[in-house]
Amino acid sequence: MTHYCIKYRLNADGTVPNLLCLHPEGVGGVFGVATLGGTTQHNDTVFVGLSENSDYAPAELVPTQADLEAYLTSVSSDWTQSDPTDPDTQVPFDPIAAASWVWARLEALNGETQ
Repeated sequence: MTHYCIKYRLNADGTVPNLLCLHPEGVGGVFGVATLGGTTQHNDTVFVGLSENSDYAPAELVPTQADLEAYLTSVSSDWTQSDPTDPDTQVPFDPIAAASWVWARLEALNGETQ
């Protein structure tokens, strides 16, 4: 079974789509970006995740790590995250490290070595 990096939305009723890889090694949904004008609808946010298999429609494929880096860079200019060495301190979000983390999990699921 091959897993893929995808961008997806929650179902209209707020449930998680069945297409996601939700076991501990997967990425079920991270880096959410509101895209429909900040509505309160469940499916107004785009998330990054890993598919359970090759049937990931209607999600959008993110074909390469470079594409994921470019996407995260484009949406995260004002994001912050906890400093790993001092969790009480916020530092700028690192889209390259985030993409590397997602891609390492994808490769591990697909049995690829780095």
